[in-house]
Amino acid sequence: MSAKTESRAEAIKLARMLRFQAGEPPAYMEGIPADELVAYRDAVAELLYDDEMTLMRRMVDAAPLLPAPMLANVAEHALGPIICARLLGLLAPERAAEIARHLSTEFVAEVAAELDPRCAVDVVTALPDEQVLKIAVTLADSHEYVAMGRIVTHLGQGALADCIEELTDEDLLRIGFVLDDKSQLAQLVEVVGRERMQRMLGDADSLGLAEEAQDLIEHMTPAQRKALAPAQRKAVAPAQRKALAQPASRGRRRAAGARV
Repeated sequence: MSAKTESRAEAIKLARMLRFQAGEPPAYMEGIPADELVAYRDAVAELLYDDEMTLMRRMVDAAPLLPAPMLANVAEHALGPIICARLLGLLAPERAAEIARHLSTEFVAEVAAELDPRCAVDVVTALPDEQVLKIAVTLADSHEYVAMGRIVTHLGQGALADCIEELTDEDLLRIGFVLDDKSQLAQLVEVVGRERMQRMLGDADSLGLAEEAQDLIEHMTPAQRKALAPAQRKAVAPAQRKALAQPASRGRRRAAGARV
């Protein structure tokens, strides 16, 4: 991944944490080294999620005294997603998941997008696969790609395959670009399958997602790149083709295709 591409991916994550409304980070973040953006995002996380910790912990300490359905009712109708996310992040993942099972899918998706990144994976993956799938689709419909990027590669193989079938090709490209663990992209490509990957890569430039597609290609295995070589050439904008070794994608719903 080029320094510019890595910087843009980290800027998107930081912009989401700071609640910028647009899908792209503001211009003043452009060109800031990725490691500086990561360090700043970590500092913001400490400020957002560790502030007022004493008060939050008092509320969490009272949680075992009430049944999960009652806590869920209070969380959804009185606390709202931001405070609920802070509280769930302090609970043991199993207890947080027990409460989340009694919340509506839409509310859990809002909470998942606001969870402390340092504990989000543990909380979400403690939920049943069926509920995680519904949450994932709701997050994608809300364009919460950063939240999706934190959890998608931590799903079991079956849940991941079901999730991918429910997402559009564009969703997958955007999620892959902000994935927390880019080493998992090759596995994602394998589950998506050759036929769908060819379509994604072929449509990427027309979607304005050539950079996202190129990033995906760079994290494929050599065998995957070889198998998808014809589609890669379509994925990158003409002006980029000389500079880039290989190209990338687009799409919308439900096509699995053969394995790469």
